[in-house]
Amino acid sequence: MPDFNRVQILILSSIEWGAAWQRHQIFASQLAEAGHEVFFVENSGFRNPGLRDLDRLWARIKNLSAPRLAGLRDGLPSNLRVIAPRLLPPTNPLFRRGNAAIGIPRLIASLHAAGLGPRPLVMTYFPTATTLEILRWMEPCAVVYDCAANFRAHPQAPADFPQQEAELLACANLVICDSDFLYQQKRAEHAHVEQIHQGVPEGYFKAKPPARDFRRFCYFGTWREDLEPAFLTALCQAGFEVTVLGPLKSSPLLPSGVRHVPAVRREELASRLGAFDAFLLPYRINPFLLGVIPAKIYECLALGRPVLATPLPCFSPMAQLVHVSDAPAEWVRIARALPQTETSTLRAERLALARKHTCAQEFQRFHKALHAAWERNNQGQAFTNFTL
Repeated sequence: MPDFNRVQILILSSIEWGAAWQRHQIFASQLAEAGHEVFFVENSGFRNPGLRDLDRLWARIKNLSAPRLAGLRDGLPSNLRVIAPRLLPPTNPLFRRGNAAIGIPRLIASLHAAGLGPRPLVMTYFPTATTLEILRWMEPCAVVYDCAANFRAHPQAPADFPQQEAELLACANLVICDSDFLYQQKRAEHAHVEQIHQGVPEGYFKAKPPARDFRRFCYFGTWREDLEPAFLTALCQAGFEVTVLGPLKSSPLLPSGVRHVPAVRREELASRLGAFDAFLLPYRINPFLLGVIPAKIYECLALGRPVLATPLPCFSPMAQLVHVSDAPAEWVRIARALPQTETSTLRAERLALARKHTCAQEFQRFHKALHAAWERNNQGQAFTNFTL
């Protein structure tokens, strides 16, 4: 019987390796640490390109015939390779034919040249024509769909996305979701669904309690268009200190009065966040974001600080620990009341909930689920559900 711990893992990511540290990189690193040889293929494209993407799209077209070979990145273990695919976004028939005829065969050759053998376990983060074509080439020993976003509600999703997701679900041996919303959605569509978050590192539990005046508020992470600046504006106008710590990917960038601190190394982030009294999660409410559970929520809770958030479904189970409102004026009222409403009991309850979702615990569940999916698929025999 083959040894699961020696199975190679091919990850078809929806982000670049150098993007903000998320479950994609976390699980890839943990799988490598567990002894698997991991091949991490960066974002191969999902949405229709816009004007701001023209330079990136042209660069991909120029490099289509010369994919970069897989290789090691600085600081990565030798059994984790990051591959930058030379593929076009699979959003129209011409691009898809180009990928199928040129880009994907060259990517497969690059993977094999880097050491990928037959029948890897393939984990993908979104169902696209590119993903499905790669699966046809791979003959994987198991397929895992790590569904961490409600892509079917993405405003720029390809028109045939529902069909593509149905094809992926039909051949997947396991579906993993992080939010309650996606877990309930996928449970109705697949027989094997697990709800697993990527967890919080141990370093976040070492923070001292916040100051009692609760004047310093922080959003940490990438500031994007799916965040609502009106909440930050209201807090600033009420006299609170508001900081955004991380990259900016939105225009206009930030409201007046908000302090910006560039991203810091992830190893330093927990200690830097200890200087703030509370955290902000001002997500817009729309169909796509209904499936989101912020990667940082358990990090916020592990720091013991209060959290002000907009009413995403993921916050319902933790309503006693997270202050939820869809009105900027109500955020101001909540912020002003924190010196009276915050207690040591609330802090202890936040820490206790975060303790149930450490990186180590979540990876143990994740690895166990992958092992079970691999065993269900004839104990690692060639994948046969996908028709070439």
